[in-house]
Amino acid sequence: MEILRGIGASSYIGVGKVRKIENCQDVSKIKKGEIVVVPRASRDMVFYLQRAGGVITDYGGITSHIAITLRELKVPCIVGTANASEILEEGMIVTVDGKTGRVYEGFIEIESHEEFYQIYHPATSIKVNLNVPEIAHHVAPLCDGVGSIRIEFIITRTRKHPQLLLEEENLTKTIIDGITPILDAFYPKPVWFRTFDIPTDELIHLKGGLENIKHPESNPLLGLRGIQQDLSNPHILEAEFEAIKHLYDQGYENIGLKIPFVRDISEYILAKKILRKVGLKPHHDLDVGVSVETPSVVFTLDEFIKEGMDFVTLGMSDLTMCTLAVDRRGVKVAQHFDLMHPAVLEMVKLTIQKCNQAGIESAICGHAGSDEQIVQELVKYGIHTISTNPDQILKIRKVVYNTENSIIMDSNR
Repeated sequence: MEILRGIGASSYIGVGKVRKIENCQDVSKIKKGEIVVVPRASRDMVFYLQRAGGVITDYGGITSHIAITLRELKVPCIVGTANASEILEEGMIVTVDGKTGRVYEGFIEIESHEEFYQIYHPATSIKVNLNVPEIAHHVAPLCDGVGSIRIEFIITRTRKHPQLLLEEENLTKTIIDGITPILDAFYPKPVWFRTFDIPTDELIHLKGGLENIKHPESNPLLGLRGIQQDLSNPHILEAEFEAIKHLYDQGYENIGLKIPFVRDISEYILAKKILRKVGLKPHHDLDVGVSVETPSVVFTLDEFIKEGMDFVTLGMSDLTMCTLAVDRRGVKVAQHFDLMHPAVLEMVKLTIQKCNQAGIESAICGHAGSDEQIVQELVKYGIHTISTNPDQILKIRKVVYNTENSIIMDSNR
């Protein structure tokens, strides 16, 4: 019997006993195979959630970082149920269908249909987004590089705030150890390193979090995050850049640098100044670009092009949030979160056009890179690269290949 429904965030099925999580201390008690029910799941919980048989949340959306990471770890996940923590009882047996978003009481046999794809070779570059270094060698042969190394998981699984790792003189080493396997697996294909981007509410529960976050934010997704967070503590940014410098000196010339959640060109200029301080020349030693996630960057893109960029990636989830004034983790406004809203698509189209005119590589990263309908539109706009989730590479290769052929056929009519 179906007892609950939310948003399916990973196409896997799990069965197990419910383990309700009410506070951060409860997370460490999770046993392998349990179905974890939590009001809000955050990246600092991933270290424990990866052992779960499934995860169900009251809040959050399909584009949330926790949903993306659990999908990468092949953990069934349902988000945005609104009241799972009230309806589900501790110890009850449930079946979680991460594809449809349905939760059933007891053990229900659900047939899992796996699709098998041959490898298509579209003209558009197909890259992958990675949270988990351990899967890099599995997916490297299937794609053309990494559109985004999200180092947050590498940091948060230490259970320590980045500032504490810095004080222990372990931050740079932690980053090096985390991304070296990715660079090894993909060499000489390009690998774009994204600097730290995690909202303060997901940092506060780490060891050292309370000491370093004095004033909790009411809306962290629109608060101190992305490059502004690192610029507020430049020593952390320097440690990230020192890691890149070490890897570059070791011969990993395929590494590139992406600056996330930029609001103003002054942030980009200052970040590159710090990069030079550690001994790396942007656009000479390594490719440097920005993640376009705010309307302010879209409409001042000419300034960024003049300043110098080697690539641009589109973060459509944050761009949609900022454009439509909709918290992408908010359940009550979820119906208004539309990645294909005409205003969002116009900004995406404008960005791709300007990049093509300037000879700059444009890419889509994040959840949108796994959405067939969005990918089809972006290929029609002339995007250079689609960076998708690890479990979607072969499917997206086929979608892009078929879309390109349709465009050719239409042009010949």
